[in-house]
Amino acid sequence: MHLVKTLLTAGLLFSAAAQAHNVLEFPQPENNPEEFYAVTEIPAGGIIKYETDAKTGFIVADRFQSMPVAYPANYGSLTQSLAGDGDSLDVVFYTRAPMAPGTLIKLRPIGVLKMIDGGEKDDKIIAVPASKIDPTYDDIQTITDLPKIEQQRLEAFFRVYKELPEGRKKVELAGFNDAAAAKQEIKSAWEAWKAKNPQ
Repeated sequence: MHLVKTLLTAGLLFSAAAQAHNVLEFPQPENNPEEFYAVTEIPAGGIIKYETDAKTGFIVADRFQSMPVAYPANYGSLTQSLAGDGDSLDVVFYTRAPMAPGTLIKLRPIGVLKMIDGGEKDDKIIAVPASKIDPTYDDIQTITDLPKIEQQRLEAFFRVYKELPEGRKKVELAGFNDAAAAKQEIKSAWEAWKAKNPQ
């Protein structure tokens, strides 16, 4: 009887594992890159660096921020994307309330923050919710529509967030590019993901 229970339990666990899907494989909408899906990793105001494990899709606590700065907006990864650094494409996005880690959201790109992290390209797509999710941001079509103080906060955060502990990779910023440039980066990252994961 014990063997039967053990086998049943193992079967249920295997079945649940087989049904689990990696959130980073969540399909992009047909109108990508005009709109795209991303998984939230760090809520606005957070000081814990969460990352989505590429193999499992689980959200993992990577580290607490050593610098006394909080994320100025939500942070996450585009699904079905492969950036130049070999990871999913990063996104920083604005919402009226902080998003919970692990939540998928449909976004609209407004720009890109050009960044080099430890000698590697590590650009950040800047985005707002798709109109159907929240029309509050409909008037923000490109990065110059975002209040200047928000642009400055983004740059200030990414300029210093890795300064402690000492010895971490150096971050270099090269300003913002517009929504068209962001869409091109999203399209390229999606094409790279599809090439690596043929259907």
